[in-house]
Amino acid sequence: MYVVNPDERIPLGRQRIVATAIALADTDGVGSLSMRRLARELGFEVMSLYNHVASKDELLSLMVDEVAGEIRLPEGEAPLAAIRELTVRTREIYRRHPWVPTLWLRQVPGPNRQVLMETQLRLFADSGLSPELAHHGFHAVGNHVLGYTLQELGMEVAMGADPDHVARDFIDGLPDDEFPHSIAHVQQHLAGETSSSFELVLDLILDGLLRLDAAGGE
Repeated sequence: MYVVNPDERIPLGRQRIVATAIALADTDGVGSLSMRRLARELGFEVMSLYNHVASKDELLSLMVDEVAGEIRLPEGEAPLAAIRELTVRTREIYRRHPWVPTLWLRQVPGPNRQVLMETQLRLFADSGLSPELAHHGFHAVGNHVLGYTLQELGMEVAMGADPDHVARDFIDGLPDDEFPHSIAHVQQHLAGETSSSFELVLDLILDGLLRLDAAGGE
């Protein structure tokens, strides 16, 4: 049996620890991530990790910030168009790493998230909206992408591997005369007549901000 010489192992560093932790969370969920399991995956003792990260909480913050760095910042677009594009990209990253939305507001922002926040605030400031509407717009857009994704991911877990079957069972148990609109709504989904409303609602938010700003200037 070949025994790995400790000197032959890939050196342990913060970047490698964070990247491995992200891969584990992507595969099995962040709830399955422990410092012990992470150390085992890396081929080191648990105490070796603490030479690079102070705690699991710090590790989670580093993981979220690393993922935030995957969100490509817009270039050369009009401010509100750039905000829209940045928000769509943020949702794509949330979907790629479904454990991130639950941690986004819990973990202390790191350098990548600070740049992201500064970019969003600058774009709102440059949008021509009043400072008050720019402030509300920043929060409205952020709440939309985070809340929508959390709801979407939660529904996927609840519906399981066969969401159509779950939906049909649900409406089969509803009396037609008492819940006709609920049944029709679910049937629209089953028939493929509806799709994600994420971008629709995002556009309503941005258009609404413009209308409110125009009304305030009259």
